[in-house]
Amino acid sequence: MSVKTMTRVALLSAVLNVSKLALGSLPNVELVTLLIILYTLILGKEAIAIVTVFNMFEGLLWGFGSWWVSYMYTWPVLCLSVLFLRKLFKEEFLLWSVLAGIFGLLFGAFFAVFYLPVDPVYALSYWVKGLPWDVWHASCNFVLMSLLGKPLYQVLKKMKHQGFFENQYHGK
Repeated sequence: MSVKTMTRVALLSAVLNVSKLALGSLPNVELVTLLIILYTLILGKEAIAIVTVFNMFEGLLWGFGSWWVSYMYTWPVLCLSVLFLRKLFKEEFLLWSVLAGIFGLLFGAFFAVFYLPVDPVYALSYWVKGLPWDVWHASCNFVLMSLLGKPLYQVLKKMKHQGFFENQYHGK
């Protein structure tokens, strides 16, 4: 990985973290889902590295608890979903908004998976108890992607065309 790529990964991971901190007082309102979708659309598989560094930031900032283990597979699943769907959805931001909403709705289920091997009944009750918050999360994700997705995508796309996302030195 080139120095420019490592710097870009660190910078975009920091943007994820700062955006999460900035909205931290609003429960289940976050730009992380939107940004990860956009990063994956623009940068492809590199978004997985961005998410991995973001997860490490989160663990260092808040501690490495069970929620953090869930982050380690939840955010990469979003990246993989976007990679799988990007040729089908293309630049249809209504579809990306629906995906963001579905992801918000399933967020609690992703966290419940961690508890399945220990106690499936607890895992189910954990997920069901959080469903109202997941519905709120889904609604916020849908609205944020609907309002900000396309304009931010256009900015990132323009940055890519201007060379910000290119490895100019090819490892030299």
